[in-house]
Amino acid sequence: MHRAITLRLPTPFSVSRTLSFLRTSSLRTPYHFIGRDRVRRLVRLDGRPAVVEFEFARPGGRLRIREVREPGPRAGGSRKGPALADALRRLAVSVWSLDDDLRRCYAALGRDPLMAPLLRRCAGLRMIRTPDLYEALLIAVVGQQVSVASAESIRRRLIAALGDRAVRDETAYAGYPPPGRLLRTTPAALRAIGLSRQKARYVLEIAGRAAAGVLSAAAFDGLSDEQAMARLIEIPGVGRWTAEIVLMRGPVQRLLRRRDRPPEDELRALADRWTGWRSYGALYLWRSLGIAA
Repeated sequence: MHRAITLRLPTPFSVSRTLSFLRTSSLRTPYHFIGRDRVRRLVRLDGRPAVVEFEFARPGGRLRIREVREPGPRAGGSRKGPALADALRRLAVSVWSLDDDLRRCYAALGRDPLMAPLLRRCAGLRMIRTPDLYEALLIAVVGQQVSVASAESIRRRLIAALGDRAVRDETAYAGYPPPGRLLRTTPAALRAIGLSRQKARYVLEIAGRAAAGVLSAAAFDGLSDEQAMARLIEIPGVGRWTAEIVLMRGPVQRLLRRRDRPPEDELRALADRWTGWRSYGALYLWRSLGIAA
């Protein structure tokens, strides 16, 4: 048994609703579901590929995280243990949004009569986030102007052709290609995977900026939402819609009983009520319509 860490889940946290969201989300591609409450995925820890397992304890309200390694002697010395534990903790807190204070969120959203019934239907549903902005942008750009099924197929082919790989417990895991490997790929090879000529150029631009450190978390520290949006929009192929979709996206006209698409200023005026918690407002609207994000 490899070293694992255990975190207490914040309240509220609905394991069933959150994992159900993951199963239908565009984020699901690298995840493997093992039973009802356990998932694994390949991710990079300190620059190396690693298979990480997240196991939710019900009842108990705890999350157990461990790196699933190949059989054999434990790699690394004793000094590696604390560093690995810290990396796993940071990953889990980020991916499962454990630092989000949903009580404050619900207090803010609950003042909107549009949202109050959705809070009851989606109680405890947490945002699931990518490990880094690079992956989020790849997912968003691949999904532009194609069907959900086509986008998922292209993501799977991209991962199969260029992604990191590992075998654990006789199961093959694959993750998104690291930026350096993607940069060594020709546009023609990306088009063979299913990307258009333009999208091939866009994903190479994203990889180039990630390799240069422009997409690191530190590069966005201290920026307002609008400043971060402006920085993302500098990337070819990333407009405001794509920049915002990294957090959340989706139509709301059916909930508003509108047959037409509301104009952008009307939608933004609606979201102004949710300042500080717009991602959750959009997520819950989306789930109420049965739309995957």
